[in-house]
Amino acid sequence: MFIVLAELLSIFTNFIPTFGQIIFGLLALIILSITLVRLEYGVWILLAELFIGSKGYLFYLSLGDNQLSIRIAIWIIVMSVWFGKLVAGWIKDKKLPKISAPKPASFFYYYLALFFFILFGLVSGFLNHNNFKDIFLDFNGWLYFTLIFPLSAVIKDKENIRSLLEIFFISALWLSFKTFFTLYAFSHNLMSSSLELYQWIRQTGVGEITQVQGGFYRVFFQSHVFALIGLFIAMLLLAESLKDKTKKRALVYFLISTAFLTVTLISFSRSFWIGLAVGLIFCLFSIYKIYGGREFLKTFFIFPASLILAAAFMFAIVKFPFPQPLGGFDAAFLFSQRLSEGGEAAISSRWQLLRPLESAIKKSPIWGQGFGSTVTYKSSDPRILEQTPDGLYTTYAFEWGWLDIWLKLGLFGLISYLVLIFKIIISAYKIKTPLAYGLALGLIVISAVSFFSPYTNHPLGIGYLLITSVIISRLISPRLVANIQERPDIK
Repeated sequence: MFIVLAELLSIFTNFIPTFGQIIFGLLALIILSITLVRLEYGVWILLAELFIGSKGYLFYLSLGDNQLSIRIAIWIIVMSVWFGKLVAGWIKDKKLPKISAPKPASFFYYYLALFFFILFGLVSGFLNHNNFKDIFLDFNGWLYFTLIFPLSAVIKDKENIRSLLEIFFISALWLSFKTFFTLYAFSHNLMSSSLELYQWIRQTGVGEITQVQGGFYRVFFQSHVFALIGLFIAMLLLAESLKDKTKKRALVYFLISTAFLTVTLISFSRSFWIGLAVGLIFCLFSIYKIYGGREFLKTFFIFPASLILAAAFMFAIVKFPFPQPLGGFDAAFLFSQRLSEGGEAAISSRWQLLRPLESAIKKSPIWGQGFGSTVTYKSSDPRILEQTPDGLYTTYAFEWGWLDIWLKLGLFGLISYLVLIFKIIISAYKIKTPLAYGLALGLIVISAVSFFSPYTNHPLGIGYLLITSVIISRLISPRLVANIQERPDIK
């Protein structure tokens, strides 16, 4: 209910800027008050915004030519309250309290190595005389890594983990509903406000709407990555329900996974489809490893049924007879064209960026060029061509996520990041529960998607990495493992 209220307020404030400033201030005060009462409430709000907010601008405060997003405001509030409580504890106890950090210690040292290279990338940006504004805008997303401390302070036991997972699934299901409604609204020209809805989606950075063919529109939200992750967690829970022969639970997880799969199809994102293929391979492997061959075969044959149902549901949304849909479309042609076409503006620009980006990396492959490093390339984006007829575009933000990290942090920084992810995945696979395997699958999916889209250097990917590492570190805890063995209902 609060998520729906936040979305409606965001739409309303987008068209009344003065009211938007007031709402932003009131929200900041309310979130501060709630977080002061209990730090975990502030963390839950922060994560809910992360899951649904894409770029974090559902609400924003205009500061001249710049904007302060609600995501940054919540981050400031949570970090300030966490640090304030830390200092207050030190004053009260007359000794420096222990900073809650992810345990076991092996995670800590991997994080420490990555933090060193992030700091090195910041210093390197100044030493290379990169533009200060570019350095700040490039670096501020990486500040999300500091949330490892309040997350570790809050996520301590099974109840906290359960609360976090509830927020995750509620947010992912809301994203699904919002996606279905958006597709329905545009494919039926539902109301004259379709233009306003498009303006709100673009203005807040929630996503992109593109007419593909006839009455079919591509609805892409950056936050759809969480629906993709939720798909594989739901599939693992479906396999568990099949093994336990709990038909009602199996049906629920089948429908949830189908909803998330429908979202992935509607997004028309090649990066997500690659993540889907990679995740499916590892998901089936995980099911075989946990439950054996029988459940593996059941899930293997259920997935095509879910895919067919997802495609049928997508078709039903677009062709629903009331009101009159805009027009027809050829689904088979659309998907085959999307998979094979290389001349589209977005993908063409991405490939045109690759060679200049590789050349920039070669200038300092070991140490990198620091945050704020820019590359100039020829773009096919119509919006850029409107401003510069030759298409030449200079930017510090790149679609090639892992190459972006290599350019900014250098080879050792890139390796430290990959090793951290690998360590978390390996630790998760030692636990042998659907939750641990599902979280690990999410990291694998984000890592695969980041080859072509920037997630591991963005709060969406960083936030998920932090959540996964903290939960896995808690699940490794002998006390919590024993508790789960005694209470199979909380697995």
